[in-house]
Amino acid sequence: MMTHQKIRRSHAILALAFATALGGCAGDLPQRHAATDLKTDLSESLTRAAEESRSRGDLKGAATLYRQAHAANPELSAPLILLGQVLSVSGSPNEAAEAYRKALIMVPDNAEALRGLGNALVAIDQPELAIGHYEQALRVAPEDSRIYNGLGVSQDLLGKHDAAQKLYRIGLTYKPDDINLLTNLGLSLSFAEKHDEGIEVLRELVKTPRATAHHRQNLALALGLAGRRDEAAKIARMDLDNRAVRANLAYYATLRALADPTLRMKAVHARYSKR
Repeated sequence: MMTHQKIRRSHAILALAFATALGGCAGDLPQRHAATDLKTDLSESLTRAAEESRSRGDLKGAATLYRQAHAANPELSAPLILLGQVLSVSGSPNEAAEAYRKALIMVPDNAEALRGLGNALVAIDQPELAIGHYEQALRVAPEDSRIYNGLGVSQDLLGKHDAAQKLYRIGLTYKPDDINLLTNLGLSLSFAEKHDEGIEVLRELVKTPRATAHHRQNLALALGLAGRRDEAAKIARMDLDNRAVRANLAYYATLRALADPTLRMKAVHARYSKR
């Protein structure tokens, strides 16, 4: 049996050991916080550098820096979302989808990541998969006109033009001057063979100061789909040389000859992937 003195000594040793353990934890905690802060600071510095590269048009350099920012602190979702944006713009939708998926593991309800993943899936011709992500994004950000645009494009690619037009119009109630929604509404009407209505939407859009060659060529496409060859050529010549105009007119005729409207839509999406 242990004497009272030995028991007291034993308790003292246990108390000392426990105090030492607590002391060790207390000492480790600030160190862990300091290490996390350093990782976060480095990640944020790299992200700022990536933003500067992006603003200069150096998308490849920006992508590299966003990857480094993510590696510096893998717990941050922002570098992955920004990486997805850059990869989408630079024509790497598969890589963009991967970046968005990684971000969504950390922030499952992030509307920007959900919309970005939807856009990437549309770009790789997977509109069915894109729809679910857009719908989830809408639950988070129900007034974001860009999400309605993505959903509309998905429905158009599936040949569901009436559903697409409804979505574009809902988006326009939140942002009436959204040039992408207006463009896609006009094209969707044209693909649904509501030619006059589609041409009118695109013609009004072309009159605005924000209209570019891209928008004028969309009007030419709508005119071509309607069989209004001379008018299509006149609009196309505003930005293209005679050889390119002839090639586009032949392409419009090929599209008109396609009996399946879904195939027609997919053919246009493949050629004009930046919608």
